[in-house]
Amino acid sequence: MNHIFSFKGIIGVLERFFALEMNRASAALSYYLIMTLFPMLICVQWILSALGEDIVAFLENFSEIIPAGALAIIEDYLVYSGSQSNGLLIIGVSAAIITGASAFRMLSNTLREIFESRGGNDAVRFAFSFVYAIAFLVAVYILGITVVAGRWLINLIEPILETTGFIKLLDIANLWNWFRFIILNIVSSAMLYIVYYCNAWRSPYHINVLPGAVFGSLVFTVVSGFFSWFISSSVNYSAIYGSLASVIILMLWLYLFSNIILIGALINKEISENKNEKSKLHGDVHRFIKKKL
Repeated sequence: MNHIFSFKGIIGVLERFFALEMNRASAALSYYLIMTLFPMLICVQWILSALGEDIVAFLENFSEIIPAGALAIIEDYLVYSGSQSNGLLIIGVSAAIITGASAFRMLSNTLREIFESRGGNDAVRFAFSFVYAIAFLVAVYILGITVVAGRWLINLIEPILETTGFIKLLDIANLWNWFRFIILNIVSSAMLYIVYYCNAWRSPYHINVLPGAVFGSLVFTVVSGFFSWFISSSVNYSAIYGSLASVIILMLWLYLFSNIILIGALINKEISENKNEKSKLHGDVHRFIKKKL
């Protein structure tokens, strides 16, 4: 793991990034993600409404990492598609699964190239892409329930903490801030782990996908927070780009997300290759010593 933080490890990841043209793959992935985002929002809106929650208020919980321009266009879309009809839900679920499966297939092809995975049945991978799209919607549902339940629990214990005086030691607002981002990172790390694992198991290398999954989740949270702050404190983009400003910000945000996912995979590959080289070197040394003896 220390190798990846070394100068050689960083250079190795960057060389792979440009050699494999990951910036082009990130642009393609961000296109599929933006096609998936809006029908998925219809599903999330229905889920949160069933829980008695307002999706706009729910998204405001993560306003620190969602750029203002991106959040604005999402909220406008949700107001426009505010109907809770079963027909709209069916359309949203269907479109989210179809576009989500396409995004997964595109990402899968890129990850298999990174991990040098070979073999496998194309029909099985095609079918599995729909399974993953459905699993993604389920994960979003779980995230929504967890965040809502966590906020409800904190509101429940707040009077108890106030009466005991413990509230002086534990700031409820800070507790909620930590809770929501911890849950978000756990869920996103788990999803990235599954994506990496499913595309690395046919690789000739023994690839540990956990470091890249944790890296991708944590770095996306940090980078999104910085990007959101940068956008909000910079010039008025709407004056430059007009009505397209929010769309451009949203696409840039998804492009950053796509790059981070692929860099996480490159980190997994770099760590695994370094371990394989060390194991081979130790094996050669052991065989040399054994031969001499």
